[in-house]
Amino acid sequence: MVNDAPLKSTLCIAGPGDRLSMNWNSEAVNNILIFPFQEMEKAVVRRLGDLPSGGLRFNNVLDERNPVMRSWIKLARSFSLFSRSPLSHSSHLGMRHFENALVDSILDVQPHSWSSAIADRGPAILPNSLRRATNFCAEHANEPISVSDIAQAARVSVRTLREGFRAHLGTSPLAYLRSVRLDHAHRDLVAVARGQAAGTVTDIACRWGFTHLGRFSADYRRAYGQSPSQTLRHHL
Repeated sequence: MVNDAPLKSTLCIAGPGDRLSMNWNSEAVNNILIFPFQEMEKAVVRRLGDLPSGGLRFNNVLDERNPVMRSWIKLARSFSLFSRSPLSHSSHLGMRHFENALVDSILDVQPHSWSSAIADRGPAILPNSLRRATNFCAEHANEPISVSDIAQAARVSVRTLREGFRAHLGTSPLAYLRSVRLDHAHRDLVAVARGQAAGTVTDIACRWGFTHLGRFSADYRRAYGQSPSQTLRHHL
């Protein structure tokens, strides 16, 4: 989608492939909120179980006259403040819930190419087998479990397990397990930094099944935007 005409709005949204033209004066202050496209797709998959045909394209102009849109804009501004606060570094799950709220609500309030498909479709209720799988991951995150172990706990085949995670959670079983372990590692690092526990980055990584420290550091940085050692320093 290419928009060559100037937009008659101070607020807009652009997706992959969009080109927008805007005029700013010398006093303009611009705030840009970036949503990873994969997170948009995951939010849609949570509702529908799969992606609709065609690409996701938003109407580019955000209508500030719409009270629902004004509410979303306030939410986005609150997120901007929260993301710069110490609390956002201490509560990864809180940050993720805030991000999900922004993504899910923009899909509801701003017209786009998939609007009709997801209208009035909330997150799908997890099947019992998938609930058993996620509970097993939470309870055994510090153990050397495999996809087969998770499938056995869920009482389904490995293939069915993988399909269920993809359809309902937009991820794979091992990627989900890794995110659970990263959450535990993050909490432990913060506890050590605050003097509430003892241990090193290596101790905590090994405790939660990360035997390759370089890979752990890379995964942690992708999840939290900083290295494990930086988390220790930032919470001192």
